[in-house]
Amino acid sequence: MVGCPTCGAGLRFDIAEQRMVCDHCNSRYLPEQLPDDSNTDDAQQSSFNCFVYTCPSCGAELVTTDRNDAVGFCQYCGGASMIFDKMRREWKPDHIIPFQITKEQCKEAYRKEAKRFFVSGKYSKPELIEGFRGIYMPYWSYRASMRGQFSIGAKGPRERVSHDTYNIPHYAVKGQTDCMIDGYSHDASLSFDDELSQSIAPYEYQKQTGFAPGYLSGFYAESGNVNPHEYDEMIEAEMKEDAVESVVKAPSMNDYLRSNSLSLERNESKAPVQIHSVSRSLNPVWFMSCRNGKDITYAAVNGQTGKVAADLPLSPLRILLTALGIAAAVFAVLMLLMSVIPSVKANSTLGVCLLLMGGGMYFMQNSFNRTVDKPQPGAKKKGKFPGPVGYMLLLAVGVISLIAMASDGSYDQDIAGLARIVLIASSAAMLLGHFLQAADSSAVRKLKINGESLLRVRIVTEAKGFFSSVLWLKILMYITLAAGALVVFLDLANSLITYGMCILCAAELFGLALFHIRFQTQVAKRPLPQFNKKGALYDEN
Repeated sequence: MVGCPTCGAGLRFDIAEQRMVCDHCNSRYLPEQLPDDSNTDDAQQSSFNCFVYTCPSCGAELVTTDRNDAVGFCQYCGGASMIFDKMRREWKPDHIIPFQITKEQCKEAYRKEAKRFFVSGKYSKPELIEGFRGIYMPYWSYRASMRGQFSIGAKGPRERVSHDTYNIPHYAVKGQTDCMIDGYSHDASLSFDDELSQSIAPYEYQKQTGFAPGYLSGFYAESGNVNPHEYDEMIEAEMKEDAVESVVKAPSMNDYLRSNSLSLERNESKAPVQIHSVSRSLNPVWFMSCRNGKDITYAAVNGQTGKVAADLPLSPLRILLTALGIAAAVFAVLMLLMSVIPSVKANSTLGVCLLLMGGGMYFMQNSFNRTVDKPQPGAKKKGKFPGPVGYMLLLAVGVISLIAMASDGSYDQDIAGLARIVLIASSAAMLLGHFLQAADSSAVRKLKINGESLLRVRIVTEAKGFFSSVLWLKILMYITLAAGALVVFLDLANSLITYGMCILCAAELFGLALFHIRFQTQVAKRPLPQFNKKGALYDEN
């Protein structure tokens, strides 16, 4: 506990004022101006006194500067309590980023995130949100440089050698670079999941300050247990990527590439990267956990910027009710069209059902891919043809052209023929987009989980199991799509068989939705963690 120099009562760090406040005499102090009683001689200037609390269930540790600040529950496994372990001296971090976001602001930011319609309602209950706890997480910050000659792969335009042979020339674009970059950082805690750490990044390190024990008053902290050299290869890769990006954006490089018709291959870049120094900082995180049996979900809010990252399992009931509502609305529209436009035949209704089934498969596959292959913060989004918005437009064009094509003589045959061409083109584009998504999904089987976070291991494991369980249904749906397309274009079935196939399409799509709902609800839940006394995860193998 940091005592008030005026009256001796305990001080607390007030986020709004960014000062130490005494509730007894109403005095205010800057944390760095207060005397540090934990240091009695020069040899101890690099450490400070703290109290350690350990979870008897999972072994996680938290430290605090206040002996009376009992920790009521474990943030990592949801255990009923954490017990006082001992008092010890901790090495002072080089810097600290004080909390800028108050608990009320944190709760409001999370509440907005959890209020999405398909998220289970229990994750936005006030009593759960009240469980957010302010924790300073340890981070390693790196200072690195890239000096000397760099080389970036490039390729020229395709050259025709003979009627069936082409040659693509490859080059190495070389140059000199000399740059120093600060700001690369990674969390130094094995307890704090890397997925959450990366999701709430970045921090504004230009606003960090020198460490003083007073900043911890009213909060908890982790001491850190990851070697700084653990991230050396990652830092080198990040800096190389940033350096290449800056070279590519240079006007002189753009002019050179354009005049020589070259395109860069950034994955073949070579540059000398050197890490000069590493410093340790404490970064603010509002952290919350929700335990349900042997599963647990986490929520984290960046205590400086308010950025939210949370495991939010979807509500199967809400998704099912929404799916049924949409299905009922589509069925009603189709029935209305058949009543208002007599030329719309049963086969046309089947065609619309086939288009909707293909669209449903696409969007579920897209959601699956975004869950499994989640882009890292700052990474460029993959541009996949046709994209969700483009796919919606193609779907609308396909439905309209199908209705226009279904003519029994009331439409001009030229219009019907044009509609057929548009329908075939839009259907082909939709099919291409669907197969691109499926190709991305098939790559999941090759994903490796060595060295990944607990949540990442859970997601990949569930994704691989998902493929095995849903394979038979997807094969059946592809057969239905092919058979249905044949029926529509060749007018091979009567109304009874056609409507039966419509019902089959709806049933198959509904079944696929159930599989996807189960997958999405499972991957947001983490297994309960187990740590040893140093904070490292136990190897269950």
